[in-house]
Amino acid sequence: MDFNELQKIWDSQSNKPIYVLREEALHQKILAKSRKAGRTANITEWVLIFTGLLAAGILVYFDFIKDEGNVFSYISVVLFSLITVYAIINRFLRKNKTESFERTILGDLEHALSISEYQVSLSKGMLYGFWPVGYSLSVLSLAMSDKSFWFTIALAILFSGVSYLSWWEHKCYVRRRNELATLKKKLAEEPEKKL
Repeated sequence: MDFNELQKIWDSQSNKPIYVLREEALHQKILAKSRKAGRTANITEWVLIFTGLLAAGILVYFDFIKDEGNVFSYISVVLFSLITVYAIINRFLRKNKTESFERTILGDLEHALSISEYQVSLSKGMLYGFWPVGYSLSVLSLAMSDKSFWFTIALAILFSGVSYLSWWEHKCYVRRRNELATLKKKLAEEPEKKL
């Protein structure tokens, strides 16, 4: 039995050509990737918001209520507050952008790619912007306070571990974004091959 006969039997049993089934499976895979990227973005945004509020609250308590602050800890309060506002605004903008994508295979793929781009951008900003600044301000603040040397070492180890995990997380987001970009490129080339 050759391929054409098998395809006729298949088509007669399911009344759907093979490429329709492949297209539906691809669409489901794209939707799954989009949902996963959306969940990851939600978690990241909420973690940033919660962490920023918690850190700013703790610093406000020690800086203003306990009156143990210095100029660098005051700057840290502003930094954590700005991170919180930044996360809230970006969350709002990302949610509004969701409505602009068509509900087609390519539209859903562009949506998933958009979320992945957002995630890469957010993690890059945290890795190369926030962590070095936060670490520097914390070390300078500790240097001006009466905290022990071991507390400063513990903070350095903590920041190093978090920075490594952030770097690893960023690499995962980049890989996921590149997979989606490759899939989009393949889908864009496919109609040209049929011509």
